[in-house]
Amino acid sequence: MKEKKGLGEIGRREERREGRVKGRIVMGIMMMMVMMVMGCNSGGVKDAEKVFLSEMVNLGKGFMEVFVSFGDMITGTLGIKADTKKEDIGKYFSDIEKSMQTTKVKLREILEKNGKYEKVRKVVEEFISGTVDKIEAGAKEAVSGATGVGAIGNAKANEDAKPAEAGSVNKLVKGIREIVGVVLKKGEGNSNATKTEEAERKSIGKLLSGKGATDGEEKHAAAASASIGSVSGADILQAIAESVETKDNVELDQAADAASIAVAKKDAAADFQNERKDAVLAAGIALRAMAKNGKFVAKKDEDKSAFAINGAVASAVNKVLSTLVIAIRNKVDLGLKEINKVLGEIKQGEGSVAKINE
Repeated sequence: MKEKKGLGEIGRREERREGRVKGRIVMGIMMMMVMMVMGCNSGGVKDAEKVFLSEMVNLGKGFMEVFVSFGDMITGTLGIKADTKKEDIGKYFSDIEKSMQTTKVKLREILEKNGKYEKVRKVVEEFISGTVDKIEAGAKEAVSGATGVGAIGNAKANEDAKPAEAGSVNKLVKGIREIVGVVLKKGEGNSNATKTEEAERKSIGKLLSGKGATDGEEKHAAAASASIGSVSGADILQAIAESVETKDNVELDQAADAASIAVAKKDAAADFQNERKDAVLAAGIALRAMAKNGKFVAKKDEDKSAFAINGAVASAVNKVLSTLVIAIRNKVDLGLKEINKVLGEIKQGEGSVAKINE
């Protein structure tokens, strides 16, 4: 069996897991529907009960379509590479926004036809307002921040580093923060996570502030890769979410959080003077890569260094976006499972006595 081109091992593993999760969800709904159909066809069932069971079958069909379609909308977002364009990151967030809109429309269509079941109406409306709307709003904000051109891994031999535009970074941070607040569980991810040696972490400053004539070597790429690899995607997301609004051209030594690291100005190959945590460094690298104008340095006549740096950058962005999309999918799956649970608890006659609040 051929593996899909462009997906890393994480992407393939999550795709297989997604297939199993969707299969279990669909099977559960189908079993419920089959039981209802059997009940409808039973000779001993009264007409009123047949009507109720038929309505439940239709309701179950609608939610099954939501379960199946949601995963299909976002499967293709895994597998970020060094040559992925900044504008493609914007499309990624746009696809999340659209998938939330589609999910919401589908849920409301179901309610229009079956909203007389008060328990279903309540749980669906809470799911829309508490989860779907917030993810949609966060994705929309992030889209407005991911407006740059060129590749995310844009280091080229003998070219200087460039700070990302503050406005772009701030919108990305705000949007990601909105989503993270909904999809990550309490205590999931630690912005202070750090494991690598302090000297290596400080040296990463050269990738952000150096000049192509002298800076951006393989050892700096190795230090960045180590920081990125030593923390989880949730750690990096929390570091982004906890960033405060920044301004353009922050001095490197004053760049204390992910947002300010992304906009730190070129400053003759300075190291960080004070300690920076691995999660914060990884988050700053990811933000600079995704945001408008953000660029990393690579040393003159060292294409191999540029490739190594760009590989590290792609790893940071991949980790952020893969973790985010998996968390969104899991949160939506959880909400839809809760709706399915309520469907199974509905008693005949509830619809006729339920009072619908407009």
